[in-house]
Amino acid sequence: MNLTYSLGITLLVLAMALVACIDDGKDPVSHSDVTPQSLNVGYDILRDTLRDEQHLKTIRYTKTIVTFKSISEDTEQVIDDIAQTSAVALKELEQLASLTPRIIFDINGAGQIEQMTRDALRITTAKEFLTSKEDFEVRLIVSQTQALRFISHVTKELSDIETNTKRKEWLGMISEQFENLYLRVLSRLKVA
Repeated sequence: MNLTYSLGITLLVLAMALVACIDDGKDPVSHSDVTPQSLNVGYDILRDTLRDEQHLKTIRYTKTIVTFKSISEDTEQVIDDIAQTSAVALKELEQLASLTPRIIFDINGAGQIEQMTRDALRITTAKEFLTSKEDFEVRLIVSQTQALRFISHVTKELSDIETNTKRKEWLGMISEQFENLYLRVLSRLKVA
């Protein structure tokens, strides 16, 4: 038997096992079950994530000043594009929030534990970025694969349940933009 073939079969079996583990026996949430408060919580989480992402250029720049080391030009470009795209999306989201039905931010619907977890993760990540002596570029790229995929999916889910046509179209566009950024960052991971 070909080693490549058996490795492929092994990976396929592992992937299927992983999918089976993900199924926790709960019924999937139906889009028709989503309440206006849940929609607001989703938008609040999106806004917080975009706020974090808009600061990537500053983090990259600060790290360069502190360590006198820069990251590759291609990674620098995609990181700056993420920061810029996030800043623009954040501004657009805040403008679209006034449309009917109105988006209400800061409703604390996510719960204290989730907010504490997000705050702690934000602080830990910032410390790791600024204090790590090695692999800053790799850490930055890996963190972005997670953040960009999250934004792409949360905007897709919000779009599926959004009733305002203008916001629905905007969410679809943002989902696609962040998915494309994700693919660009993923290609950088293969190089780093």
